[in-house]
Amino acid sequence: MTNPYLEPVALLWTRVAGIVLLVAAAGLTAALGFGIFDFATHAQSRRALTSSTVVFALMLLVLCGICWQAGFRLAFHRRDGQSTLFSRPAWFAIGVGLIFITALMAAVIVSARRPSLVDYQVLLSLGAFGVWCIVLALRRSAASNSAISAAVNTRERV
Repeated sequence: MTNPYLEPVALLWTRVAGIVLLVAAAGLTAALGFGIFDFATHAQSRRALTSSTVVFALMLLVLCGICWQAGFRLAFHRRDGQSTLFSRPAWFAIGVGLIFITALMAAVIVSARRPSLVDYQVLLSLGAFGVWCIVLALRRSAASNSAISAAVNTRERV
């Protein structure tokens, strides 16, 4: 008996999911662009800028990048022979971005008030997820591991 969650999704559904993600990415890009344009053109927006706005904009930027990357890879079936949704550079960029946002949030929270338990939990979760994304970026794929072990085995026989 096979696990239905481990079965590959039909190509039609992956393309549909990719197109939906690309549309969402375009909407997020438009919202982020509108916010930047509003910030650049209106003095009132610049006066109302807070650290929460900056953190939200950075999170929106990360989400935008994730949607573009995943949507492109799903819509155009560009898996690069890996079983992951993102490429290695994308995993690395997501991880570094999450760690940067975690550090920025920690600096903002500590400068504004004494951190609460929820603050520590959020910071630890974001930081851990960022580290895990970097681990995924640096991890070898199963195909490269089998190729390396086959090369080592043939060298040992000679």
